Amino acid sequence: MLMEEETCLDCKRPTITVIDHSSGDTICSECGLVLEAHIIEYSEEWRTFASDDNRSDRDPNRVGAPTNPLLKSGNLVTIIEKPKEISVVSKDDLSTLCRAQNQVKNHEEDLIKKAFEEIQRMTDALYLDMVIYSRACEIVSKFDGHANTKLRRGKKLYAVCAASVSMACRELKLSRTLKEIAMVANGVELKDIRKSSMVIKRVLESGQASVSAAQAIINTGELVRRFCSKLDISQREIMAIREAVEKAENFDIRRNPKSVLAAIIFMISHISQTNRRPIREIGIVAEVVENTIKNSVKDMYPYALKIIPNWYACEADIIKRLDGVITSWDSAKISV
Repeated sequence: MLMEEETCLDCKRPTITVIDHSSGDTICSECGLVLEAHIIEYSEEWRTFASDDNRSDRDPNRVGAPTNPLLKSGNLVTIIEKPKEISVVSKDDLSTLCRAQNQVKNHEEDLIKKAFEEIQRMTDALYLDMVIYSRACEIVSKFDGHANTKLRRGKKLYAVCAASVSMACRELKLSRTLKEIAMVANGVELKDIRKSSMVIKRVLESGQASVSAAQAIINTGELVRRFCSKLDISQREIMAIREAVEKAENFDIRRNPKSVLAAIIFMISHISQTNRRPIREIGIVAEVVENTIKNSVKDMYPYALKIIPNWYACEADIIKRLDGVITSWDSAKISV
């Protein structure tokens, strides 16, 4: 029996309930009311094969894995193995059975199971929620029996897994950059992940699945929290950065979201006299090279007075400090 706390319909207050697994009932420990009957256990099945004569042998034995709705077989398969002891079945008959099973076996499903394990490893390494893992597995399961696309072993399989994790993160509006995912993808390059992302989109489109959420841009607001936390930026600066990012979306700044965010972080911190962050440190955290940040700052400078909140810095300070740093960059470039 397992004890949990629930609200009893008769007692009208939170009470300790008892789950009787033998009858499948959930019972209130206060009044004895059966709150739920015939509950279904979805975990692994365990049985004890000990006889009544041998009561010392009470170790449970695994008799089946939980069903997996993402697999066509439901993970309910028959495995024919060579017997360890002398059997009444001849070797020829056993070989015939093994060959017959191998012919009807879904080898694509074995790769999908391996992909599930790889996705579990990636999501654990990135500290992602179980929801991301479930959605990424659901995306990979679309490859089972697909007419035009099949999974491949090796790095191609890892690339598909990484692309599915990236797409799941974007669908659920949890920003993880491709570089972050590639770091835990067993040496898979970014170009391979991008190619696999295009393949996944075609598979989802052919299955008439909605890909509008998967095509959404990176949630820059969520990146603000993570990047600022790594840079140890104060709460006041974070508020200014968030507001500047929202205002920047109204202007035609032809830079990717990470470059825009890195440039805004540099501009806000550079205006501050006490909490400045080196451009090299910002580049490492945002995964953007220093020259890209500098060019992004130059592109955004004409909009600086409209982007940077006036409660954070006055117009004179914004022009004076940003104009000075841009002039120094241009001077250094000319001298070189």
